[in-house]
Amino acid sequence: MGKEHGHVNWMDQIFKEYEREGGLKNNPGFGKPLPESALSGNIYDNFLTKAKDAGFLPLWIKWQKEIREELAELVRLKKMNGTESELMKRMDEINEKVRTYNAICPTQMQRREIELESIEIQYEKWK
Repeated sequence: MGKEHGHVNWMDQIFKEYEREGGLKNNPGFGKPLPESALSGNIYDNFLTKAKDAGFLPLWIKWQKEIREELAELVRLKKMNGTESELMKRMDEINEKVRTYNAICPTQMQRREIELESIEIQYEKWK
C-alpha cells in the first residue's frame, strides 16, 4: 500500500489495482486518441452534446423545460382573462424557479424574471 504524507491513499490503491487487473483496457476508447472535434470549437457545447447523447441532462435544462411549460400555462391563463391575483401568484412561483435556474445554469443562459406586462414576449424567449 502506498503512503502519501503519512496516510494511505486509498483512491490511488484502488485505481492501481483496477489498472493492474486490466480494467482500463475494457474501456471502448482505451488507447485511442480523442477525436479532433472534442477539443475544437466550444468545448462546453461539445460536452453538452456528448452528455446529451449519453442520456445525461444537466439539472438546469430540466428547470428550463419546467419553467417554459409553466409560462405556457400562464400565457393561456392571461388570454382567458384569469384574475390578476391568480396571475400574480403563478408568476411569483415561476420567478422563484427562474431564480433557482439562474443560480445553476451557465452565466450566458441566465434569464430575467417574468413581468406581467410582457409575459408573451418573455415566453417566446424561453421556447
